[in-house]
Amino acid sequence: MNRVYALILSFGAAVIALDQWSKHLVLEHFTREGETREFLSWFSFTLVHNPGAAFGMFRNLPEAYRLTFFLVLPPLVLVVLWWTYVRRFRTTESLGPIAMGLVFGGALGNMIDRLRFEYVIDFIDWHFPWTGGCPPLFYHFSLDYCHWPKFNIADSAISVAMVLLVIHSFRKEAQARETGPS
Repeated sequence: MNRVYALILSFGAAVIALDQWSKHLVLEHFTREGETREFLSWFSFTLVHNPGAAFGMFRNLPEAYRLTFFLVLPPLVLVVLWWTYVRRFRTTESLGPIAMGLVFGGALGNMIDRLRFEYVIDFIDWHFPWTGGCPPLFYHFSLDYCHWPKFNIADSAISVAMVLLVIHSFRKEAQARETGPS
């Protein structure tokens, strides 16, 4: 089991370090919210102070409720994930523990922001040229571009982890079919 914990802790620590370092750089080089710098043709960096959840959901909750919700819920979810998944990982597994490390690192990276600033620093702006209506979940920030809601390294780690957990569950299911009922 030590290998499982080592994977979780190392990937979680790497995500926290990279997330906090990237946010530090953004805060060092951007002076005001909404300031933008082009990075690639489909990406730019735009400083956003996000008091809400993913996609800015719940940003209009009263501050006392929002802070309680965002400071109590993540640790609770992490405990549930630990209890339901991590305890069941075999020492030979890698994909599940790596995914859990990404989830823990991402959740803690954003929680650090909430404790420090009472909001999360988002800055990655993915956009593409589009003149018609934007596809679902994208929005028009300018007339000629569709934008994905701004995000950060912690959000990316959690999203990648969710994909890895789906792959992991399909692999486990396939292994169970191969070995038969125990």
